[in-house]
Amino acid sequence: MSLTGSSKALLRAVERNAWVCRDCRDCLRRSRVLAKPAAPRNAYSTSIVRSNTGAAQHAFSRLTTISRTFATTRRRLDSSRRAPKLPDKAARTRFAPSPTGYLHIGGLRTALFSYLLAKRTGGQFILRIEDTDQKRLVADAEKRLYEDLQWAGLQWDEGPQVGGPHGPYKQSERTAIYQKHADELLEKGAAYRCFCTAQQSEQARVVYSTSSCYQDCASLPVEQSVERSEDKNEPFTVRLKHDTKAKKQDYPDLVYGKIVPLKRGAAAEPSDDSDSIVDATDTILIKSDGTPTYHFANVVDDHLMQITHVIRGAEWMASSPLHYDLYRAFGWTPPEFAHVGLLVDQNKAKLSKRNADLALDVQSMREEHGVLPETLVNYLALLGWSNPLQNDVLTLDGLVENFDLKFTKGNTMVRMEKLWYLQKQHVARLCEQVKRTGNKEPLALVAAQMSWAILARWPEILEDERFPSGIALLYYCVDILLADSKSYQTPKQYVDRNRYFIEFDAVHVPATPEKYGCTVDGQDVVVGGEDVKMAVEEMMGKDFRQHVPGISNGGATQSDGASAIIHAGIQQQMARTVAAEVNSLDGNEAEQSIHRRQKAWNTAIMRYLREKLSYGLPGPSIGDLMALLGYKECCKRLGVEAKGGGGW
Repeated sequence: MSLTGSSKALLRAVERNAWVCRDCRDCLRRSRVLAKPAAPRNAYSTSIVRSNTGAAQHAFSRLTTISRTFATTRRRLDSSRRAPKLPDKAARTRFAPSPTGYLHIGGLRTALFSYLLAKRTGGQFILRIEDTDQKRLVADAEKRLYEDLQWAGLQWDEGPQVGGPHGPYKQSERTAIYQKHADELLEKGAAYRCFCTAQQSEQARVVYSTSSCYQDCASLPVEQSVERSEDKNEPFTVRLKHDTKAKKQDYPDLVYGKIVPLKRGAAAEPSDDSDSIVDATDTILIKSDGTPTYHFANVVDDHLMQITHVIRGAEWMASSPLHYDLYRAFGWTPPEFAHVGLLVDQNKAKLSKRNADLALDVQSMREEHGVLPETLVNYLALLGWSNPLQNDVLTLDGLVENFDLKFTKGNTMVRMEKLWYLQKQHVARLCEQVKRTGNKEPLALVAAQMSWAILARWPEILEDERFPSGIALLYYCVDILLADSKSYQTPKQYVDRNRYFIEFDAVHVPATPEKYGCTVDGQDVVVGGEDVKMAVEEMMGKDFRQHVPGISNGGATQSDGASAIIHAGIQQQMARTVAAEVNSLDGNEAEQSIHRRQKAWNTAIMRYLREKLSYGLPGPSIGDLMALLGYKECCKRLGVEAKGGGGW
């Protein structure tokens, strides 16, 4: 059944807005356009009015002739937009960093993708340390690597510190294993001993880490090769024998389809990264000092550790044909490879370890800039992965639940704006969780970062009677977060925004204006500045709880109840003041005047309090502000004597 123009338009509406009435839905199903019925989420009513020709017309009406319910399937933010791309069995993945430097966000992203795939499929995530390049090792890089991964929540199932059935998990402790497998290839004739020494190339700039075999060592008889290596102790390397008669091989990739191998030949530029170098001729597997090359150890370890899926950066695509050739030489089944695009800056250059805005190694981001683990994990997951949800704010559990192997092709540009947006959203989410449960523990890390920023800026703050200890300051930071939950980006930024909670300097307080004015119902209404000051002084001398019955000083947070009492007290003071002003009026004139004066007084008092208490800066509500500052501190800033019976 072919679709008419109107049916096609309806189909587009279904795909875009995910709703259709049941009659039309059934029609589309019969034409095999909609494969499955969608479970209705809400039931609405519409009337179907039939014309004389029998054609159905849709109209919403209060008068219903024939009642039909809509099968509404409007997509929620947490519902997937597509079927997941996943393996049909549990995946064993690995993250295999080299401790030659500190963990960069690109490396953490690779670890994250591998972790998410393993957890989504019910598999295992393995950590392996590839430390064969002993000359380039950084002393504390391995220790920091463990700390960074655990901080991000990426706990490995097998690897250093936790062990496992396929250890050891450090390549420097697996030399005998590599030698055994090199001997296996020698016996099979898939590799040979090369006795050539390194020579300087005639080219000025080459990328080879070692020279090619210029003595045709592959043609040496086996007996002669063994004699030279064992009896004469001649130094040699073990090279993979290139099979010139082999048929053209496929090199599949889960992201790019098929990998096209590079032509064998010298490149124009040298590389300092020996791990990524592939020789133009037969590749060296074992160096002359007996240590394995990166590529050989990588393939052997992945096979012995039963890795099923390898997720790595696109820079390794050039090495993939070599890895596939090694698997074929051993007769092993290779894992499935997924190469994800590189992270690039706004100039489309490969991301360096220090961006113009901030350092991009994991420890610097969390210690210098206060990035939360859930923020960084969420941010990195969105760099190159095609999120099936409409909502980008995801916890680690949410990422595990929705992750799949749908990656975008090409490089991904890193924009810090998204990081700070997610930071703000995650802090707001944690604040809502605390308000809902009453348990302040989820905000402990954020509050600790705030307190460190405060102590760095005002080291004498613990001498203030409001903060008798560091713990008191920590809990105070939690209360500030709960009052101003949607403005947090970094500790320094947030502390600066809310600095008036900690430090007060009367020099920055705006002068009281002669009058406060506002427009109500098209009329300009004015309240005198001195009148506002006197009203506030009168209000601060009263017991807010006594004059506002029915509200308890309690709530989900420390300041919730006090905030409600303060707001009610302000409204009561304003009502008393306005009533005194219009006492001489009566009837309709008095009612209209009361309305206008209440609006004017509300604006004036709120503005006066914000100017005197927080320099006029934006922030939490006046009730929350005063509750957090406390009665004595508010009186001090307002220039009012604190009375024993006053306050909230």
